Amino acid sequence: MTTITATATEARIEATQALISAGRTLFTQRGYRQTDYAELAETAGLTPEFAQELLPDKAAVFGALIERTVKVAGLLGPAVAEGVDEDLPARLVRTYLALWEPGEEESPLIEVYRIALADSEASRVLRERVTHSLNSQVDHELPGADAEVRTALFGAQLGGIAILRHLLGVDALASADVESVIDTVTPGLRHTLLGTHGSR
Repeated sequence: MTTITATATEARIEATQALISAGRTLFTQRGYRQTDYAELAETAGLTPEFAQELLPDKAAVFGALIERTVKVAGLLGPAVAEGVDEDLPARLVRTYLALWEPGEEESPLIEVYRIALADSEASRVLRERVTHSLNSQVDHELPGADAEVRTALFGAQLGGIAILRHLLGVDALASADVESVIDTVTPGLRHTLLGTHGSR
């Protein structure tokens, strides 16, 4: 019985990953809005009924793609685990902006954001996933009643910097060394995130 259960679980995991991969392919090639759920299931080699047991709708597929690609909560966790101090904003800035920097290939974050920025529903899914991850990791650790607002503003500014640098290619940002960008923006973002608690 245990072997059968394990095999069934593995099959569901494999099918879920196939559905997420189908989402990546179709959302990138055709766009989020132009892709319907039946096409996702077919591309993954699944029946629509079984696919919906795994991920019930298109938004869930894109949300799972975001989680698989970005893993925001897991990546930010170590920065937060070191504690809330004046260096926390710098650690978060460095961790997040490093995700956007190209290695041998273009950062997968850019692909996800391109999909999201072309469609309002996809943008909502991305915003909710990233905001939830950032808030769940950070704002409950911060002092002050307005911690959630400050965390949201911090995330909005950080996201804007990344989009201008990597998606819109604003020359002053795109051509700057990433360490220079981090050093320049951190003081302002420190005040945004920590408020008066981060004043030097």
